[in-house]
Amino acid sequence: MSKLKLLLISDLHGSETAYRKLANAIKYYKVDAVIFAGDLAGKVLVPVIKVGDSYRIPLINESKLLNGSEAEGKIKELRGSGYHVRIVNEEEYERMKSDKEYLDKVFNETLVNDIVEYLSIIDERYRQQGIKMYIIPGNDDPVDVINGVNSRQWSNIVPFDENVVNLNSHILVGLGYSNVTPWNTHRELSEEEMYERLSKLMNKLDKGEYSRTILVVHAPPYGTVIDQAPMLTSDFKVVRRGGEAVLTHVGSVSVKRIIEEYRPLMGLHGHIHEAGGVDAIKVDGVKVPVFNAGSEYQFGVLRGIIISIDGNKVNYIPVRG
Repeated sequence: MSKLKLLLISDLHGSETAYRKLANAIKYYKVDAVIFAGDLAGKVLVPVIKVGDSYRIPLINESKLLNGSEAEGKIKELRGSGYHVRIVNEEEYERMKSDKEYLDKVFNETLVNDIVEYLSIIDERYRQQGIKMYIIPGNDDPVDVINGVNSRQWSNIVPFDENVVNLNSHILVGLGYSNVTPWNTHRELSEEEMYERLSKLMNKLDKGEYSRTILVVHAPPYGTVIDQAPMLTSDFKVVRRGGEAVLTHVGSVSVKRIIEEYRPLMGLHGHIHEAGGVDAIKVDGVKVPVFNAGSEYQFGVLRGIIISIDGNKVNYIPVRG
């Protein structure tokens, strides 16, 4: 196998600042390819109401009017933190509040426009540098965003959800779903379905190809350092002991099982923002490294891991900027 240097990132959740940093990252990190392990879109739509020559942002202050430059600054902050902003008039705003179907339509349109805009910047920068980004969605990405991304003719972005693609002498296997969460998000599967879909993908390969296969699944494997999140009560409050949040494993049992059964070269993941890092799953005395890029998108921070592969030897460096 040839040498390969990757940048793993995940869970940018619509942060314009993080996306723009990703567009410039390859200048500094000198990698061969970028792997985006899911959750492209943000979770919140912010209406900005145009009132004559002024603007009102109810999320920030229900009644305060901002002039053009003030509103522009606030919108930049919001978009940088992962909010999707839509400028509307009073009539549209009232309709959004009273008509859920219309609100969903506006929300999805805004998400698609924003994500395609951000990815278009990356696609052009990466085309200039001759670098490709391989991308899967995550559990928080609605179908409209996925269709918007997949229907676009990219030059240097390669969507590979539920697919197998070649990357130099390596093979990428992608699945952009998670196991079931408390949040009832867009793309969740039972462990049985996760296992079935991953098995189907892995069985497209010959046994001799497993050792050069990179498994890219949004959800990390269960019972590892990279799948720990705060434990929640039935009403979604964080469980604390001695003032500290109690952590629990929330990753996928099926992802771990697939790694144990097929023993790929490594696993690349995201999903659990606070559990960025590296661990290994031991299979017959061999350690299969698994990585979680982590995420601080709400602060406009781009987190990632540079992973260098030389045969069966894997080295890594966490990066943050």
